[in-house]
Amino acid sequence: MKARKGMAAAGLMAAAFLVGLGLAWNAGLFSGAATAAAAENAAMREAAARRAEQLAFTEVYLRHETKEMRVASGETLAGLLTRAGASSSDASAALNSIADVYNPRRLRPGQAISLYFQRDEGEAQLTGVAFRSEPGASVTANRTTTGGFEAREVQMPLTFEIARIAAPVETSLYSSALTLGATDREVAALADAFSYDVDFQRDVRPGDNFELVFERFYDDEGNTVRTGDLLFVSLESSRGSREFYQFMAPGDSRPDWYDAEGKSARRFLMKTPINGARLSSGFGMRRHPILGYSRMHRGTDFAAPTGTAILAAGDGVVERAGPFSSFGNYVRIRHANGYETAYAHMSRFARGMRAGARVRQGQVIGYVGTTGRSTGPHLHYEVLRRGQQVNPMSLRVANGRNLTGRALELFMIERERINTLRQVRARENPVHEAVARPISASGSASQ
Repeated sequence: MKARKGMAAAGLMAAAFLVGLGLAWNAGLFSGAATAAAAENAAMREAAARRAEQLAFTEVYLRHETKEMRVASGETLAGLLTRAGASSSDASAALNSIADVYNPRRLRPGQAISLYFQRDEGEAQLTGVAFRSEPGASVTANRTTTGGFEAREVQMPLTFEIARIAAPVETSLYSSALTLGATDREVAALADAFSYDVDFQRDVRPGDNFELVFERFYDDEGNTVRTGDLLFVSLESSRGSREFYQFMAPGDSRPDWYDAEGKSARRFLMKTPINGARLSSGFGMRRHPILGYSRMHRGTDFAAPTGTAILAAGDGVVERAGPFSSFGNYVRIRHANGYETAYAHMSRFARGMRAGARVRQGQVIGYVGTTGRSTGPHLHYEVLRRGQQVNPMSLRVANGRNLTGRALELFMIERERINTLRQVRARENPVHEAVARPISASGSASQ
């Protein structure tokens, strides 16, 4: 009896399963149509989500606005911010934060400024300010969650290279070098290397060729941030072709210039103890511009702007520093072998210039002026040999140190390294093409 009841229950359960299976089949739950419908529903939901996301992004994007501005002549940063549409309170808050890391007065006309706004119901609110503070650095100021601004200066990563400039002189050596990418630092070093036997006003003419090889660090925009050592200089002028390599010999405290054979470029006395000046009056008879009659001019005059640095022509000891008769502010230096040099009409003296002070060749001893009997700012320069003035332009004195032994061997190795760098850069860049870009106050470079 019990066995028959169990079999009856099992039969009822099997029948119920078959009925449910049939209903599900009729409903299409096991058909391809159901699978396709489910996939379609999922795709519709995903498309709707994308549209909603895009709409939200578009609304946020449209609320943000970027303006690229440039500082106008005579304009302050605060004036630029308000001109761009920032409220006075936002402009003041942003300016105060920027002042913590950068002096806004350093901005120059033409400086590019990026401004960021968020527009809410038609009203734009300043959210950020960014600009290049100098080559290799940027200043940013961003709105914080509290409503104020926080600024910081970011140093950009720099790239190092060996830069080479090889070109003919256009108007002047100085302007040509700067135009092609050198800085004042390289031009001053070039002038130092050739100052012993080249008169840059008379010996260098348009069409003469020069070459500079120097270390350069530049930012992500190619702007020169700083330069390192000047490794090589050459000049082809009416006086012939000259080239010098920088090298620091063992035991020396600073590098010096040597020709390809290791002979020093330095002379006992410099021919022109001033950079960038014009020879205005030579040694010999002339009609005096103030006295009005002819008399012997026992020195050389170099016209230059007031304040131009005057250099000691050689190592020595200051014998006199102060006002002296018609010479005005005057310095006289005693050198070896019975030589003296004198410098007149200075506007002022360099720090520490007094009788008994020791000076080295190329050291700044004073600045161009027009004190004493003078018609305009210039340097009157004299060379005396055993108390008698001689013509500085025709003076022939001994060279500086020439390398020998181990120092010469090390120099030859350095010379070959520099020559290899020159050859590589010459292959990478056509002749007369500068590879460096000059530093500019706005952080952009010009060619």
